[in-house]
Amino acid sequence: MSKPSSITKASVLLCLLLTALPVPAFAAPFPFFKRVYKTDEKSLREESAKLDKLDEKLLDEAMSGDEEKSDRLKQIEKHIKLGDMFFGRRDYTNSLIEFEDVLKLEADNFKAHYMLGKVLMGMADYEEALKEFDRIVVLRPGSADAHFMRAEALRMLGRGDDARPEYLRATTIDKTNALAHAYLGECYRMKGRYRDAIAECKIASKLKKDLVVPHLILAQCYASVRLPELAVQEYKTAIAVNPMDPVVHARYGLALGKNNQWKEAIAQLLHATELDPSYSEGHVGLAWALASTGRVEEALKEARLAVSLAPNDPDTHSNLAWVYGKNKDHNSAVIEYRLALQIDPKNGQLQKALGLELRESGDLNSAIAQLLSARKLLPGDDEVKRTLQSLMPKGQNE
Repeated sequence: MSKPSSITKASVLLCLLLTALPVPAFAAPFPFFKRVYKTDEKSLREESAKLDKLDEKLLDEAMSGDEEKSDRLKQIEKHIKLGDMFFGRRDYTNSLIEFEDVLKLEADNFKAHYMLGKVLMGMADYEEALKEFDRIVVLRPGSADAHFMRAEALRMLGRGDDARPEYLRATTIDKTNALAHAYLGECYRMKGRYRDAIAECKIASKLKKDLVVPHLILAQCYASVRLPELAVQEYKTAIAVNPMDPVVHARYGLALGKNNQWKEAIAQLLHATELDPSYSEGHVGLAWALASTGRVEEALKEARLAVSLAPNDPDTHSNLAWVYGKNKDHNSAVIEYRLALQIDPKNGQLQKALGLELRESGDLNSAIAQLLSARKLLPGDDEVKRTLQSLMPKGQNE
């Protein structure tokens, strides 16, 4: 799975390109593209296996004490096993109940806080998940898993600068944590530091040859520095490593769509949703591709399904809003963008999108107010500036 490490003319050329090229401005029809993918649960279970072994050992030692304490710990063990079982089935509601029951019995139970955070991540409630991971970092500051999961929540909240030092701490404590290296690479990619991103992803792929995540990030990096052949190679490598992973097919489908290869893109995105019908991002991507090719009614169906699967994810709402906009239903688009902003109020791209839709709906005063808010978060955005100039009386948009 890992790419050859020998230095070739191509790799030297790549380094020169990465040094010389400016960081491209990020543009997307809706905020979905700001994220590469969400946490790979299969890999997380493998990475945190040692955590479970440690907790089992501590539990066995504790249960050797008095009978009352032993009964309480048996109840804790029962709830943890049930919570793990429900989590494995993606029954997040019941899993959450079980781990909350553990915390009623033992407020500082590390495993319960850890898994409760993962459950909340699965429910796309990243703010609440971060609170749980803040707690476990305090409980076990020397745990690589604790720092890694805190970084994950921060990354999913779009706080890559805050996530980066947490990933670094995780890799310092556990140099074999392949996912931490890969997602550290993603943080570098989001800042346009492509050489650093590629280096971290190559470390990750060497540490864990069956991990698809670093290849997906490498593909994004190569596409950003205008090396499309290498990007396609990484996507195909990821598919070869795990052809049953819906995330891989969805990401490849998005890349194909951005290259206007719509037939192939829709096929990959459709396959992703077939592999995992509950994968909200797959439905988001499919909605985008269908709407982009004029199949708006089908796109609306997919976008609404994505919202029902992940109602706490701003991306699903913004995607549905974007599809409504494509269908000229600007009032519905405004409603969905407002819902997305309730979840992610400091997202400048959402502020901008809402402002543009308010303009299309004819509510010019609200559009101006919204775009003024967007300009504070996106001071260099030319589209925001031009739109405000067209809406406001001359001399009043400064």
